[in-house]
Amino acid sequence: MDGNRALCLALARPESMAERTDGEWSTMLAAARETSLLGALWQRAREAGLETDLPEPVALHLQGAAWVAERRAEALRWELEELGRGMLTRMAPPVLLKGAAYLLADLPNAQGRLANDIDLLFPEAEIERAESLLFFDGWAGSHHNDYDQRYYREWMHELPPLAHRQRGTTLDLHHNILPRTFRVRPDAGRLREQSVALPAPWRFRMLAPAHMVLHAMVHLFSETDWERGLRDVNDIHVLVNHFAAREGDGFWEALLVEADALEVTWLAQRALWLCGRHLGTDIPPEVVRRLAASPRARRINPVARWMFHHGSQTRAASSTPLQDGTARGLLFLRGHWLKMPPGLLVRHLFYKAFLAEKEDDTDVQPEPDKHG
Repeated sequence: MDGNRALCLALARPESMAERTDGEWSTMLAAARETSLLGALWQRAREAGLETDLPEPVALHLQGAAWVAERRAEALRWELEELGRGMLTRMAPPVLLKGAAYLLADLPNAQGRLANDIDLLFPEAEIERAESLLFFDGWAGSHHNDYDQRYYREWMHELPPLAHRQRGTTLDLHHNILPRTFRVRPDAGRLREQSVALPAPWRFRMLAPAHMVLHAMVHLFSETDWERGLRDVNDIHVLVNHFAAREGDGFWEALLVEADALEVTWLAQRALWLCGRHLGTDIPPEVVRRLAASPRARRINPVARWMFHHGSQTRAASSTPLQDGTARGLLFLRGHWLKMPPGLLVRHLFYKAFLAEKEDDTDVQPEPDKHG
């Protein structure tokens, strides 16, 4: 069994880890390392009561990854505490997105998960005020040339990433969950209005359950980089299972209604199909039928199925099979095609290919990890 299949099986059916051979463990650990899922594997093993049944070197490896994730989580909580008592107290509480929200809400996918940055959602009219206030707390922009400033402020759904001057933490300020130039533009006001307060003492809000799942879906299926695609698939799988068990049919009804209202039904279709393909996510047939019947639905053709399946595969031993690499290349092009109209896309790619390096040599900044 290859590493991809073994990893997916372990995430979906943790007891299968007891059946793995040493060779299968080697490829599975390589796949989990690439997708930052080692800590999640340890959590699954603990939930299944397998800690003592795993080979000792494997258990130590997974436990070490979980320890690193726990230390990262502690650091993230501390950063959020600092934000919660800093200059942002002069504004209404923002909505916390992605990994930081999973952590503070104590959602099951937060255990063992490596969250790399902080994402906050503000009303568009207030986002630059938040940026100005954060300057006094030590946060500064990481993209300074004119093109990058225009790219973010005119075309994207967020401002240029901020980095703390002492600690290096990355902070993204969003006003929506998809770029202005994307093929659809969700109603960000609807997201904020239905958001809920995080438990005290946190001074943040989080998305409603259906919106949180839809955001995870939109984030993956609008991306150009699928290197950690399987981690995002796992997030969606765990969140769907958690909220469906907690809220029953009410969750599925809200998901269908909100997917249509936000114009992202076609992205939700693809996300649920891929979760079922990789992790066997239990999706009620009625939900599949209603998604397909929606006027905002789009058929998932065989080429798209091939592309999503192979593009979300992990590499084995730092090598990528030709079909997986080809699928990722197509997903890269697809992501850009969805984000920008053709004329703007050509201009953007020309700039990045021929002009950006020359202009940016004096101000090189690492690209932020957009997988939250």
